[in-house]
Amino acid sequence: MRAVRLVVAVALLALLTTAAPAMAQPAPPPNPSDQELEASRDAVVARAAELGRLSGVVADLDRQAVQVRSALEDQREAAFQRLLELRAADDAAAEATSRVEDARVETAAAGAAIDRAQVRLDEFATSTYQQNLDLGPLGLLTSATSPADLVARAELTDLVAQEQLRALDAVQRANTARVNAESTARAAEQEARARRDAAELARDEADDAVAAAAAAVAEQEARLRELDDRRAGVEIELAALRTADQGLRDQRESYDGYLRRAAEQAEEERRRAAQAAAAEPPATAPSRVDPAVSGLGPQYTCRAGPLRLGPVKPWVSEAGQLLRCRFGIGSVGGVGPRPNASDHPVGLALDFFVDRATGDALADCALRNRKRLAVKYVIFRQRINSGSGWRQMEDRGSPVANHMEHVHISFNARPGGSLGSVAC
Repeated sequence: MRAVRLVVAVALLALLTTAAPAMAQPAPPPNPSDQELEASRDAVVARAAELGRLSGVVADLDRQAVQVRSALEDQREAAFQRLLELRAADDAAAEATSRVEDARVETAAAGAAIDRAQVRLDEFATSTYQQNLDLGPLGLLTSATSPADLVARAELTDLVAQEQLRALDAVQRANTARVNAESTARAAEQEARARRDAAELARDEADDAVAAAAAAVAEQEARLRELDDRRAGVEIELAALRTADQGLRDQRESYDGYLRRAAEQAEEERRRAAQAAAAEPPATAPSRVDPAVSGLGPQYTCRAGPLRLGPVKPWVSEAGQLLRCRFGIGSVGGVGPRPNASDHPVGLALDFFVDRATGDALADCALRNRKRLAVKYVIFRQRINSGSGWRQMEDRGSPVANHMEHVHISFNARPGGSLGSVAC
């Protein structure tokens, strides 16, 4: 592609190398090289790939974050259930404590009943002893004063026996109730303590699990934030690279447009030059020649004729006229646009379209009179000479680009010496 553009540029050069008037062209816009465009696009592709990779990592982390958040919710739910269990254990402990208190009350009541029964037994025994009562059958017969008294004494004895039995039974029942109450209270208290200890341990484990899950979520979200920041930075870099890449491509498009406009202008200039040449009489026509100049000889008559080179520098125009007339050259190009760095756009270069022999003689003359003509360098037939010998140039792809059919002379930015001493 680069070679094609060079061929186009050189073709433009050939179109502009006529003696017709040339319009001034602005300097060509920047033309990024194919390597620059390729490097720019590679940078965009690399950044886009990095962005895609980071986006994939972020997506994976997002999925992992969903999982760890779900695990955290599970742990929180489990901790809540352990908390409910602990509250139930606290309620059970409170209930057991109440039962312990009730058992203590029952135990105290049973003890009081035992004490009362014991007192009654003691009182009965004391009364029997103090009254010397013989409650047996013989005692009843000997102590009775009549049959009615005997019956009464028998009934009294039965009542006493029943009372004694009731007292003993009350003592036994009170003892049993106290033992049962104490056993129940101890069992309830032990059960409540065990349930509360288990619930407390489960709640601690659940709290630890919640803390671990929360830490995992925090770590995952921190990684996500870090990668999001990195991804945002890459997106900014990618946007800048894309903008720069588009700028380079816009420059290439502007440059290609410049070449098209230059070609159109060159064609128009050639067309107008051809029309002007057909309309004007030859420069040597008697009606247009100054007699004073004509008397100096044919060469000066030629140099006094018109030469439309565009706005070249005065010393460039004078040197061009001298060399054109000295070697009888009909076509000379001057100011015109070029696709690369050149002295033509600034009016410091001329192109002489010649055959091989005339070109060799012209190049030799220009180099031998470099200082007088202000010559910077000469190019002819793919060679360049700055005054220290000919050097081969690279192949630019076409006879025009390789200067096979024209001699290119670049001039210094300052005039040289007197043209009267130029000898060829």
